[in-house]
Amino acid sequence: MKVVGITGGVGSGKSEVLRLLEEKFECKVIRTDDVARDLCEPGQVSYRRIVDAFGTGVLDAEGRLDRPKMAAMVFGDNEKLQLLNQCTHPDVYAWVREHVREWKTDGSCRMIAVEAALMEELKMMGVCDSYWFIYVKPEIRRERLRISRGYSEEKMDAVFASQLDESVFINGCDVLIDNNSDLESVEKQLKSLCKS
Repeated sequence: MKVVGITGGVGSGKSEVLRLLEEKFECKVIRTDDVARDLCEPGQVSYRRIVDAFGTGVLDAEGRLDRPKMAAMVFGDNEKLQLLNQCTHPDVYAWVREHVREWKTDGSCRMIAVEAALMEELKMMGVCDSYWFIYVKPEIRRERLRISRGYSEEKMDAVFASQLDESVFINGCDVLIDNNSDLESVEKQLKSLCKS
C-alpha cells in the first residue's frame, strides 16, 4: 500500500486533489491541520500541552483554545511559535503514524495520502513512500484566492511572503502535479500516478 505526502502553496488546489483521491482512487486522506485541530480540543493531548506551556490566558470563556489570541501571540515571535509547534507537532506525527500503521494492517484502502503545509513536516512523520507537490503558477494562485476566498492584494502579498520559496518544495518532491489548467488534467495525472 502506497503512502504519499502531498503539499502545495495556498491556492494550489490541495483540497481538490485530495477530494479526487478520496472519491475516485480509493484513497484515505489525512489532513494534518484537521488532526491538529482535533488534538487541540479540551481534554486532548495537545490542548493540555498548550495550556501547560502558555497558561489559561489562551483559553476563551468556554475553556477552549482562543485561536485568534494564540495566532496573535505567536505571530512574529519565533520563540513562541517554536514552543507552540513543540506542543502540537509530535502529537500529530504520532497520530498519523498510528493510523497509517492501522490502515496498512487492515487493508481498508489502496492508498493513503498525508497532506501537510510543509515538506519538512511530511518527512518528519517518516511514513511516506513518495512526496507530491501541487504546482500552480503564482498568478493563477492569486486569481483563485481572489475568487474563492476574497483575498485582497495586500493579504495575498503577506501570505506569499510568509511561505517558503517553491524551489524548496520542488527539490524535496519526487512528483510534481501540474494544476495550472483544469481538474480533468489533474485527474489524468492522478490516474497515471495511482497505477504505478
